Amino acid sequence: MKFNKINHIVVFGGSQIVIEFLKLLKKKKINFHYFTNKRQLKDNLTNNLNLKDNLKKNNIRFFETEDINKNKLIKKIFTSQSLGVGFGQPWVFKKEMLKLMNPNLVDFMGIPTPKFRGGAHYTWMILNQNFAGGCFFQNINKNTVQGESDSGYYYDHTYYKYPKNLKNPKDFFDYSVIKEINFLKKFLKKITSNASFQLKKLNEKNSVYFPRLLSKFNSYINWDYDIDELVRFINAFSDPYPGATTFLKNKKVYLKNVQIYEKNNFHSYGAGIIANIHKKKLFICAKGGIIKANYVLLENKKNINSIKIGERLSTNIKYLQLAKVHKKF
Repeated sequence: MKFNKINHIVVFGGSQIVIEFLKLLKKKKINFHYFTNKRQLKDNLTNNLNLKDNLKKNNIRFFETEDINKNKLIKKIFTSQSLGVGFGQPWVFKKEMLKLMNPNLVDFMGIPTPKFRGGAHYTWMILNQNFAGGCFFQNINKNTVQGESDSGYYYDHTYYKYPKNLKNPKDFFDYSVIKEINFLKKFLKKITSNASFQLKKLNEKNSVYFPRLLSKFNSYINWDYDIDELVRFINAFSDPYPGATTFLKNKKVYLKNVQIYEKNNFHSYGAGIIANIHKKKLFICAKGGIIKANYVLLENKKNINSIKIGERLSTNIKYLQLAKVHKKF
């Protein structure tokens, strides 16, 4: 198929790549409208500013709506020469909206589809030691529900590899955004030059799905993990997120950006014991060694000096059970 002569882009959703895409549209002087919602505007991006502050910083106009299907503006501005592009949009497009925008409605996925469908892509990739990346433009239909399901078809794609020295989600975001913006530039060039696209079916046999995650529920540390799994888990909830969560004397402690300091034969019974504190870094026992925590934040804002060698970080079983419950949002 061919998209009509596109002269207007309508962007939906919110993420790091959205900011870069909107900046690109602005630079190229392409007419656009951008729709997002209250939750996404509060999301922190990799520069430690939330989406709303990033939009203001770049002088990008946006429209906040909690239900795109009831938004009157979209029905006025979307024409046959518009292209709708979703980036993790928080709404399900209903029948009337699909009729208005299709076939000029696509969904950008910054993952090696059909693997790592769902949500929290980089957290799951770190946990599972995946270094395969990808970009896909899918069509949007009645089956498209962000974080749950998609159409099963795509127009365009590319694959790439992540360097194996990437440690936390911020590293993956920063690397991905370069690949993704180049893919988006090429896609824009194709649609504005009236290129043809063939709708291709994904190989569902290779599909892998992981649910969305919320740090405040899913980041609790299980100190029974062996040292490799422990390091991956903590780093998977590190920047730009608040950190992995545990407790010291019933007060929450957040850890980020840890590394294996030493591998040895330490028993799991000692896991969580603070073996040393040096230059404001915690050296913590784990099953099979010692980890070094480069970032520590106490819930009560007390200085790290209040932590003593020999104390134990631990997580109650009720929080570990909560960590495996996946809430919809």
